[in-house]
Amino acid sequence: MTRELVGLLCVCWSCLLAASPPLELARLLEPYRSFSAEFKQITLDQEGVPINEVTGELSIASSSIFYWKTNPPFSQVIVADNEVLWIFDEDLYQVQVRPIDDAIAMSPASILTGGPDTLESRFFVTKESENTMAVYRLVPRATDEVTRQIVLRFDGDRLVDLSIEDALGNRSLVTLTAVTRDQPSPERFQFTPPKGADVIYAIGERR
Repeated sequence: MTRELVGLLCVCWSCLLAASPPLELARLLEPYRSFSAEFKQITLDQEGVPINEVTGELSIASSSIFYWKTNPPFSQVIVADNEVLWIFDEDLYQVQVRPIDDAIAMSPASILTGGPDTLESRFFVTKESENTMAVYRLVPRATDEVTRQIVLRFDGDRLVDLSIEDALGNRSLVTLTAVTRDQPSPERFQFTPPKGADVIYAIGERR
């Protein structure tokens, strides 16, 4: 076997071993399949001008079990308990109860807990570099999605931020801090409507 042929085979073997962007992204997201953190979310318009900013805390156990709370002046609690989605608006003192379905398909919890097969089946995933960061761009395969793209930026193995851009060009940028990768307490994902709150069910039932 000639030296040139050996070299060509080595190059081809290296290409086969190289991970695809969905595989690389799934590996980086592995530590974030179950974690808690504080966050800052900034919403920007089509021109990149900030519309509002909120802070809060979140916990994720799976794509259908998560907790998301924003602080005043936009106080809201969202809890998915694997059966229903609870949305408590403190200002209105109102709770909405929705089924867990495709409505949470583009939620941070669903994205962060997705394996390589899920990521590849739902998105076109590409990777690029931005200074020292690895940037993964996810474009939905479905043509009727309201989400235009999702971008995750990593500094080494650390997820720096996640942004979701809608079909109108508005973008929500979520930055994580104080990340803890311990299994969140199950009590965090249990929600009971506060006494006196107006509870509205997705099918229109009220009580």
